[in-house]
Amino acid sequence: MSQPEFEFSESELENPPRPQTPPVRGGFLIVLAVLGLLASLVYGGPYIAWRIGNAYESGRATAALGALKSLSDDSADFNKISALFRLAQQAVAPAVANIRSITATQDADGLNKVNGTGLGSGVVIDAKNGYIVTNHHVIRDAERVFVRIGQSGDIPARILGTDPKTDLAVLKVGSQLTYEAAWGDSDKLDIGDWVLAIGSPFALERTVTAGIISAKNRTNLGIVGDNSFEDFLQTDAPINPGNSGGPLINLNGEVIGINTAIFSENGGNQGIGLAIPARLAKRIASQIIKDGKVIRGFFGIQIQSMNEATAREFGSTDGKGALVAMVMPGSPAASAGLKSGDVITKLGGESVTDSGKLRIQIASLEVGAKVAVEYLRDGKPDALTVTVGELADASIVPMDALGFTLIDQKAVPADPKSPNILVIKDVTPSGPVANAGIRPGMRVLAVGRRPVNNRQEFQEAVARLNPTQGIPIRVQTRDGMILTVVLTLGGK
Repeated sequence: MSQPEFEFSESELENPPRPQTPPVRGGFLIVLAVLGLLASLVYGGPYIAWRIGNAYESGRATAALGALKSLSDDSADFNKISALFRLAQQAVAPAVANIRSITATQDADGLNKVNGTGLGSGVVIDAKNGYIVTNHHVIRDAERVFVRIGQSGDIPARILGTDPKTDLAVLKVGSQLTYEAAWGDSDKLDIGDWVLAIGSPFALERTVTAGIISAKNRTNLGIVGDNSFEDFLQTDAPINPGNSGGPLINLNGEVIGINTAIFSENGGNQGIGLAIPARLAKRIASQIIKDGKVIRGFFGIQIQSMNEATAREFGSTDGKGALVAMVMPGSPAASAGLKSGDVITKLGGESVTDSGKLRIQIASLEVGAKVAVEYLRDGKPDALTVTVGELADASIVPMDALGFTLIDQKAVPADPKSPNILVIKDVTPSGPVANAGIRPGMRVLAVGRRPVNNRQEFQEAVARLNPTQGIPIRVQTRDGMILTVVLTLGGK
């Protein structure tokens, strides 16, 4: 069957008619425009703002890079600042030592048992003789000490001497070293001066940190211990565990301090580091090397700082100086004519600001030297000369002003290994001690809260107090009773 054929006329092939739509109203267009504007503000605004801000920051960064390049290319001063830091640490780094100390005790079989190891830093001050300065607490109680300088490997070292009262120690190695650091003048430092700390914090050798001197002459912080001689530089150069004993240097590449301690609530750096100034460290190290011990100056006075009221009472108009609370009979100060109530204003031409500084100044004096002392007596200036004694002699000066004599002895006289104790030997019948009920044979346990075991510790503890306001002493009677009495002095 054939398919049917269809025929279409030309009119039938035209496009079909489209449906009619209503015209767009103007109000609808307005609404649409408003909605578009709002959408662009909500979604496009932050993007546009980000692009503008990013372009601004990118522009600033590009400008900064260009400025830095221009400065580094054209400015000798810019290059010099970076070079100072770089060259200063290079001048000292080869002399910085990593120190490892090993402590040990004997077990029941008589064999040494390692208790632990300590890590710290040090600095070579004499390469020819192998002398290295560090902190006392870095090598305290050490059985063996090893130092490592650069790629040297562990070098055995012996403790030449220590000074716990300033937390300094000197080590000696048997072989000659190749490089030493130079001491600088810490007295020339001022607050705001740049410094670098070099050491081995957390055993990371030759770590360098930068900061400024934040303060000078920080005393009586109680960091080193009782009866110590603290005189710290304060810095915000980061100092962490392991930095102890390493050098604090200036931008001349000179050692101006020995990093010692930090003030911290968590054990890490918080921007307050303390260093022993080179002036003190150099003197202590020299004495240890020369004599094996530290010899300190001694006047035989007990001093105190003054508040505003005390300064007025004793005639100091500016409030500076140190008040002489008591002069020990037979001491260098007594022989020179100093009296209780005098206010010392200058020592050897150097101003005295307070008792803490004066105490360190006196201790730093050379034994036998004649030193000019300027003072106020009843508000009138005067001067005299004191011949410096030795602090070790303080232990044999009788405390006549209090009315007794002390002696050092063993707790068990027949046992030379028994601990030392401090015993009252003689008592002046009419003295303050007798009036307080103290009798010969009693043992002195403490001055205030400070335990004392010998005469020197006793006098150093009393020197921290104001005797005119009373000296609290804890004693033990022959029958074991413990008493606390307050000794007083009459007059100024």
